[in-house]
Amino acid sequence: MIITRKIEIRIHEEDKEMKKNFMHTIFEWRDAIRKAANLIVSHKFIQENVRDFMYLQDDVIERLLIEDPSRKTVNSKTGKETIKYNISDTLKKEKGMSEQNTTYRLIAGLLKGKVHADMYSCLNQAIAKTCSKEIMSDVYKGESTLRNYKNNIPMPFSASALNNLHKVEEMYIVQQDGKEKKVNRYHFTLFGIPFVCWLGRDRSNNEAIIQRCISGEYKIKSSSIAFEKVVNRETGKKKQKLFLYLCVDMHKQEIKLNEKKMMFCYLGLTHPIEYNYEVQAKNIYDSGVKWSHIGDAEEFLYRRTQIQAAMHRCQIACKYNKGGNGRNRKLQALDRYAELEKNYVHTKLHTYSRMLVNEAIKYRCATIVLVNQESRELQAKEDNQKGEPFVLRNWSYYGLKTMIEYKAKMAGIKMVEVGKEISNEELNTE
Repeated sequence: MIITRKIEIRIHEEDKEMKKNFMHTIFEWRDAIRKAANLIVSHKFIQENVRDFMYLQDDVIERLLIEDPSRKTVNSKTGKETIKYNISDTLKKEKGMSEQNTTYRLIAGLLKGKVHADMYSCLNQAIAKTCSKEIMSDVYKGESTLRNYKNNIPMPFSASALNNLHKVEEMYIVQQDGKEKKVNRYHFTLFGIPFVCWLGRDRSNNEAIIQRCISGEYKIKSSSIAFEKVVNRETGKKKQKLFLYLCVDMHKQEIKLNEKKMMFCYLGLTHPIEYNYEVQAKNIYDSGVKWSHIGDAEEFLYRRTQIQAAMHRCQIACKYNKGGNGRNRKLQALDRYAELEKNYVHTKLHTYSRMLVNEAIKYRCATIVLVNQESRELQAKEDNQKGEPFVLRNWSYYGLKTMIEYKAKMAGIKMVEVGKEISNEELNTE
């Protein structure tokens, strides 16, 4: 299973002039990668819709409109026949002109000499994969628009580009009391630029992950670096920092599970998670079923609503703040509260999802069944339309569902989401 760890990194160079040049190089990479990514998206969309370009020359249009009976399909809803369009009909019939290779050759000519070939090769693969999923589904259905990449775009690279990852013991001066403290720093080189990982308090246990990568227990996969603006809690100012998104292939935990045991749960309105590992599938809707719960509304919502109330008071008071440097200076305190709420929700969702997966491991359940979640989300939306947006606004259904799924996958537990009528086909228990 591949997971991604977000780690702050800094350029490890004492010479200020050389450090400045390294940072300038990274900014040039970012600008070039952003331009190339938007170019790839545009060309992918054009390749899919080139038949609609009625202003092209007649011979091009005729070639695109060739009716090939072998590509005829029948729409199941309307019953009309349509001819599937192949992008390969419009591409040159020569070596190196496949659908994915066209955009690679395009950006290779644009970025050659500016960005390492490994980086723009990984970029083309990542963007092409994303476009193939989104353009044919979400964009055509009107659920989203074409992606637009900005300055926070990740700059991808392959695992072989990250070299010389090693640990160095350094002396660190603690600012509060001025004493020296011995800490472990992890250094690596990327395309000739030396970096050091800045782990801080390391509440995410990133140091253990890096150590296992060095020992060979975990394998590093294609990763990326990116700039991100972070709010300083003390000053309230936003500072641009550089992060490494380290992708690691982790082994699944070897846990003995009972394939016949299932844990049924749902994300409720009064408790974040309610679960039962003893009930049968046919009896889960009985009124006599007792559900255990993880967390409650008071615990989760009290702190969040307190943060929101403080944010509201801060909004009212912002007009009295001292100006002079525009909007950012006036809204420093407001940005601090927004970041605080975001971090609180993220932490709670991780806590609840971990508690549920631990319960499933404890009782050796091989499957976690999320029951009838769609109707509960619809109920929350109906409350929102009636003027009661409290639950919908404060209950993070999708985030919690995603975290349960990936934590369960790490433990080798299958997660299934089913509707009101539960069948053996849905649970895959045959």
